[in-house]
Amino acid sequence: MMKSSTFYRLLKKPFVAGTTAFLILLFSTQYIAYQQYLLNENKQKVEIDNEVSLIKEKLQALVMYSYSATKALAYIVERNGVPDDFDDIAIELLDNHEYFDVVELVDSTGTITHVYPLKDNNVIGFNIFKSNEALSGVLTTIKRKDFFIAGPVNLKQGGVGIISRQPIFINEKFAGFSAVITTLSTFFNDLKINTSRDERFMYQLSRVNNKTGEEDFFLDSDMSNYKEFAVPIEMSFGEWKLYVVPKQNELNSGLWFALFGLILAINGGWGVWFLAGQSERLTRLINIKLISQESELKSIYETSKVKIERSESNLNKAQQIASLGSFEWDLELDTLSWSDEMYRIFEKDPNNFEVTYEAFFDNVHPDDRDFVLKTHTDTLKNKNTYHITYRLLLDGERIKHVDEQCEIYYDKNQKPIKFFGTTQDVTARVHNEKELLNYKNNLEKIVNLRTEELNDSKDALLNLLEDINSQSIELEKEKVKAQSADLMKSAFLATMSHELRTPMNSIIGFTGILLKELAGPLNEEQKKQLAMVKKSGEHLLGLINDILDISKIEAGKLKVSLYPFDYLATLNGVVAFLLPQASAKGLNIDTDIQVTSTTLNSDERRVEQILLNLLSNAIKFSKKGTIKVKVDRKDNMLITQVIDEGIGISKKNLAKLFMPFIQLETGLSRNHDGTGLGLAISKNLVEKLGGSIQVESAVGKGSNFTFSLPLENSDKNN
Repeated sequence: MMKSSTFYRLLKKPFVAGTTAFLILLFSTQYIAYQQYLLNENKQKVEIDNEVSLIKEKLQALVMYSYSATKALAYIVERNGVPDDFDDIAIELLDNHEYFDVVELVDSTGTITHVYPLKDNNVIGFNIFKSNEALSGVLTTIKRKDFFIAGPVNLKQGGVGIISRQPIFINEKFAGFSAVITTLSTFFNDLKINTSRDERFMYQLSRVNNKTGEEDFFLDSDMSNYKEFAVPIEMSFGEWKLYVVPKQNELNSGLWFALFGLILAINGGWGVWFLAGQSERLTRLINIKLISQESELKSIYETSKVKIERSESNLNKAQQIASLGSFEWDLELDTLSWSDEMYRIFEKDPNNFEVTYEAFFDNVHPDDRDFVLKTHTDTLKNKNTYHITYRLLLDGERIKHVDEQCEIYYDKNQKPIKFFGTTQDVTARVHNEKELLNYKNNLEKIVNLRTEELNDSKDALLNLLEDINSQSIELEKEKVKAQSADLMKSAFLATMSHELRTPMNSIIGFTGILLKELAGPLNEEQKKQLAMVKKSGEHLLGLINDILDISKIEAGKLKVSLYPFDYLATLNGVVAFLLPQASAKGLNIDTDIQVTSTTLNSDERRVEQILLNLLSNAIKFSKKGTIKVKVDRKDNMLITQVIDEGIGISKKNLAKLFMPFIQLETGLSRNHDGTGLGLAISKNLVEKLGGSIQVESAVGKGSNFTFSLPLENSDKNN
């Protein structure tokens, strides 16, 4: 008690109270600021990790395409020697793989013997063994006896590039290299990296000297101010690194909160000090207020006393008018008290009549005494209220009918302590008892009948609710299972699509090479079968790409890259690509361009994918006529219509047209192949790019697919 009292006296001192408040506020706010600082730092780290993961995924695809191309070329040389139609093979490889620019062959002496395309790449005769810059990567590739990516290097033909090499061994003897070259611009375009316009990140590409560990940097980006934030991406089969660095190193908001907390602590401590110093003045004011309130309470007491007396008088008058008296029976003291109206009902003089339970009981009609006594006893036993009507016998001859209601009050141990009730003279109401009794009996029958009907309805309703609740629980379980299965499906499809896409590219590439009879002549049946394999492989690769896209869309991981491009050039390229397919079915493709030129700030590859899906569907579901492509501009939106004269779509099928894996033709009677993903992907891509897509169609009259895209797009749209 002494320590507590001393501490309390200390706290009453203004300086101690103010200092204590300052320290408490300072500790609390700085702790919160530190937590906020950690959260902000973690958020920036997650953003960098996401960018690095995305680039690593794209790098993996680029490496696998390079590996597939060099492996195929090396295989041809190892089996058949240097091919005479090298240019044709190189064209085939470049057509199938868009991730590199040049194909080369190098002989066992290190001399470049074949290059395609030759334009701007006049390096034939150049010996890479004599190049100090190239020698490290060359020797590493031979030592590994496997695929290796060298670079970045300053190319002999000019510019900077990354060289993917596959060593060629014939009879276990080194015979040269097959190589593909990716220029730096192609490399960054393939990774969807804009080194000059990216506002979030900066990038730096370096080559690592395997002997000294030193790095040569190839981009103009200055990382000196950001070096501690740089995240390197290293390739285990290459001699280079790609750095990803966040540009905006904003001041952590946790520091601002820390400053705010310091100011708050200072102000709070000063405020407590100021208030504590005013305690004496407040004490005087409180004493004055207490004296004033004491005077007011005394006045209120006197006023309330008068009001209570007036209320008691009004209550007595009301009881007299209603012939209703009240009583209280104290069970602990065994005392009974009556209101004034009780004396009038029992016709007793308050001055001469002593109110006791025995005196009350003497006035009850002898024939009703057992009933009244039993009611009082049962009420105490069962702890309930009662409402009874009985008779009084006054002067030995006059009878009064009274109505009595009562309830019992209990202490905290549930022991009965008193009865409180009312007694009303109902003699006049009873001069009609028979009529009321008959009415009551009839009413009870009606009520009982209605109660039975309600109980039956209640039971039926409860059974129905139980069934509904049971079904709801089952539905919720099935919903959870379905959601879990859907997530597993998306993850499985995404994984398998990545695993299948690389071998499918190799199958298509090798099949194309076999069809060129580079490994030996083929008979007609073999050519036919291999052509079928290649066509099926290309078809399967398209399905895998669609499944990968829809899986990313469903998982919310599909990313788009925005940059300006010539939309009309892209559209003409798609039309030119599909024109042979349309001509084979006797179809025409006409374009109706209402704008002279249009630069669209969007994702060119995704826009091209939308156009390919819509035009391919128009060709697939048309047997004759013309497919028309209209392009117009309204406000800040570019509007494209793809109109065909095909089979059309019924109204009932329009609602499910853009749903994934849904095809309007099902079963063995299907006339068209596909997964039903094209339109679903197109719709999601359009919306991801900030636009919208609609369709108008009628059976037998063709369809009109219209999609609009914003001319000026920004990151907030995706």
